[in-house]
Amino acid sequence: MAGLLSQGMAQQPAPQQGGQPQPAPRPAGAQPRQAQGGVDYDPEQGQQMYQALTQAMLEALYSDDGAEQVLASHDDPVQAMGQVISTVMLTAHQALTDQGSTVPPGVMFQAAMEIAKAVGEMAATMQRLPPEEEAEAVEAAFMTAMGRFGQMADDLSPEQKQRYAELIRALRDAKQQSSGQPQREPGAPQEQAPAQPQQQQQPQGAPRQPMNQGGY
Repeated sequence: MAGLLSQGMAQQPAPQQGGQPQPAPRPAGAQPRQAQGGVDYDPEQGQQMYQALTQAMLEALYSDDGAEQVLASHDDPVQAMGQVISTVMLTAHQALTDQGSTVPPGVMFQAAMEIAKAVGEMAATMQRLPPEEEAEAVEAAFMTAMGRFGQMADDLSPEQKQRYAELIRALRDAKQQSSGQPQREPGAPQEQAPAQPQQQQQPQGAPRQPMNQGGY
């Protein structure tokens, strides 16, 4: 997966739908503009990084039957999907860390949303979810995965954790607005970034564990 990520980051993205312009290709090894602890990035690189990361994460999801085993073995399909999604995120994060690289929170967040959709489709195919409940279950599993990722990825900077918290709040606010629920008042207490985990981080360079082992 590490090789796929490093190769994909240096490749020009495939044509986008809807007539949107393609970001310009950048030389291999070039780094996106970073600010605030790796929170910001050059918009020209965003789509390129997103496509490479999403492709690598989907390949990790389908690389073995670990995801299906987790979905089949848990009584709560939402919790099971959340574990699968977060495991894929952590695998990608560790692969990038092993390369001495990273991706901004916004890119990981968007890629994880695509993984959540794929996991939801997998669960529905396995008849773990009624079709009419799939959308809500995927949203709940995505939120579960983000919380678990924030707890287990203990090398995230404070700025990165804060950005993840902002993205989650924005998603919740958008959902509340679309459903007609009142939004949080400006002066209300804000959510805190995920706390540091108690468990040790996986040593760099360690081989990726199958998805039905470790972290579940």
